[in-house]
Amino acid sequence: MKKTILKTLSTALFLSTLSPVAVLAKQEEGQFSELPVVALEEGRALTEDLSLISESQAKYVFLFIGDGMGNIPVSAAEYFLGPDNGNEGKGRAQAQPLNFSQFPVIGLQNPTDADHYVPDSAATATAFGNGVKIDSNVIGLTPGYTEQTESVAEKAKNDGKSVGILSTVTLNHATPAAFYANVEHRRNYYEIGEQMALSNFDYFAGGSLGRRTGDNKDQKDLYEVMEENGYTVAETKEEFEAITAETGKVYAPSEVMSDADGSSMKYAIDQEEGEQTLADMVAKGIEVLSTNENGFFMMTESGKIDWAEHANDAATTVKEVIDFQNAIQEAVDFYYEHPEETLIVVTADHPTGGFTIGNSETGYNSYFHLLNNQKVSQEKFDTIFAELLEANPELTFEEFLPTIEANFGFVFDLEASEDVLTFGELEAAEEAGEVEEKDLMLVTPYELEELKYAFEQSKLPFEERNAGQSDIIKGYHSYLPISIASTRLLARKAGLAFTTVDHSPERVPVYAIGAGAAMFEGNYENIDIAYKLLAAMGLYEGGDTKVDKITVTGKVDASQENISEETNQPGDDSSEVSEESEESSEDSSEEESAEQEIVEESSEESSEEATE
Repeated sequence: MKKTILKTLSTALFLSTLSPVAVLAKQEEGQFSELPVVALEEGRALTEDLSLISESQAKYVFLFIGDGMGNIPVSAAEYFLGPDNGNEGKGRAQAQPLNFSQFPVIGLQNPTDADHYVPDSAATATAFGNGVKIDSNVIGLTPGYTEQTESVAEKAKNDGKSVGILSTVTLNHATPAAFYANVEHRRNYYEIGEQMALSNFDYFAGGSLGRRTGDNKDQKDLYEVMEENGYTVAETKEEFEAITAETGKVYAPSEVMSDADGSSMKYAIDQEEGEQTLADMVAKGIEVLSTNENGFFMMTESGKIDWAEHANDAATTVKEVIDFQNAIQEAVDFYYEHPEETLIVVTADHPTGGFTIGNSETGYNSYFHLLNNQKVSQEKFDTIFAELLEANPELTFEEFLPTIEANFGFVFDLEASEDVLTFGELEAAEEAGEVEEKDLMLVTPYELEELKYAFEQSKLPFEERNAGQSDIIKGYHSYLPISIASTRLLARKAGLAFTTVDHSPERVPVYAIGAGAAMFEGNYENIDIAYKLLAAMGLYEGGDTKVDKITVTGKVDASQENISEETNQPGDDSSEVSEESEESSEDSSEEESAEQEIVEESSEESSEEATE
């Protein structure tokens, strides 16, 4: 707090010394010399609203995780909600901040794993949920499997607080699992589900459970295991609405799940009116957990922001982020009722998709409104294609074209051809006014050929599809080609782009408001989030904040970092370590090979395998 105030005073003093210079810098001669000098606003705030930060101990703690929600999807959502400026720059660019972007404290956290710069959700969730850096794909076990971790949720429970864990994906998926499980690999779904039942946490809600009857479908249904451990499983909306604090321990999976996997909640873009939302789950959680006089800890994950980015689906990503703020608003409303006792922290585990705003074709223009042409998510489009192909195995591209038009809004001219001009010829044509303005959604001959290719590849069994470099670059190895070709094309026309179907490791924003929020300012490791959450609840005493003298950073190699021998598994030789590293890199994709498993099997088990 004191540091922030000092920075504010320094900034004000600095600006006051610049003001005479600003006045003298006005144009004395030239075409604009007669214009008045613009006056700066009077009384513009120089700090955030510090009244929204309390030094009190947090009784009620909300941790919201937007899986894959780095800075870009947040920015894209805020620009999408603003006026569109894509009309040759003649429009108006004005971002509309999401509710959590308005929090008074914003920090940055480093999401890398112990053994990979490009992280996965299991290790990142263990880091910010347990305070320990571990290897990719592992949950709650230190490198070498020498120690198990204890999460902030478990510590809060031991301190007498109620605990809620919510997610739009399966509750035994990587991120939620990191708050109650300790397993060698995130794919150990059944074992994770068993540990979930033994957690004694008070409230689970959102998605279903992956591999409910085990890998071989020969074990007791995890729903039954939950009930045997004292949980009420509320599978219908009616049962969900009947839940009260007197119900006891509850697991409330959404009544309606995704058509593609049957185990995750629907994307916001695919939801129908009246279906349960993540906001509903948060509201019910507050209702049942807040009766505990010791308070509560609630972790809520919007898990399919990440899935949409893996699929390079910009429209679904943006609308999933916007929907996430509705869930966060439930906590914000609660904060205003208990401002001195409530802490809300919003962050992500990692960025996904190499998502960016701007591409070489649209240049400095953006056309966010074009995203509204998309009517369904990539995974829903997968099921549409599969159903049509099943009904007509001889389906042609021309027959499928109306389906693409209806769901993405593309404009097709199958007879169009492209005369490739030189840059000189193009410049001359533009000067002569001979370049016609085209519909932004018009599919060019080049784009048409790519869609045709993707369609034909999609009709083939996965093992018969091309595995060429261009196919890998376009994500056809992980997703139904016609679906990801369509989402990538729309993103490009809107002025967006993706570079990967996996994750990326750039630093992630952390937004905070309320009791203890000041601690989340700054630049730190993801493990520090766990320490800060515990400190806010009075469960950790922090150390000295003094740092060494700041100097230029030099190159460091592994031998200097003391991370070599201890990070390997017992008995590993260099060959095995290399194989494990390769496997971890592949497994870190949240939807590896998603399309072939969803389209060909469309089962709960195959979906969970796909979303690793």
